[in-house]
Amino acid sequence: MYILLLLFWIALNGKITTEILIIGAILSAVIFWFMCKFLEYSFKSEVSYIKNFFWGIAYIVVLFVEMIKSAIAVYKRIYSRKIEIQPQIIFFDVDIKNEFLRFILANSITLTPGTITVDVDDNHFCVHALDYTLAEGIEDSVFIRLLKKMEENCNG
Repeated sequence: MYILLLLFWIALNGKITTEILIIGAILSAVIFWFMCKFLEYSFKSEVSYIKNFFWGIAYIVVLFVEMIKSAIAVYKRIYSRKIEIQPQIIFFDVDIKNEFLRFILANSITLTPGTITVDVDDNHFCVHALDYTLAEGIEDSVFIRLLKKMEENCNG
């Protein structure tokens, strides 16, 4: 981060001179110290953010794949006269401590066709599914596994 601050200083000045480098090095050191002391910045947290960036990309890809699979399943149920739709409300608990990651999970469930997150209370989720087959395995879905990995990166 110190290097990024120094590079930002140089970019703002538009040229490199000895005076600009010395002042930039001092200012970058002061800002870096402030970040570490008062903003709880650490190199370890930055590494976890980088790891989670790649897990986040994987999560987005999985979300789109699951959305397409669910859309096809919902389409079949709606337009088939042979399949009887059996709505269901599912209650389950997740072992995700991070509030933001639970928020992501709730929205991912709602974005997936055929399911809607009705309520979230701490780790307790209530989900409505258009059909019971769309709710099978929701308490141990790929979303939850990926979010747990992201939480491990933040804590570990």
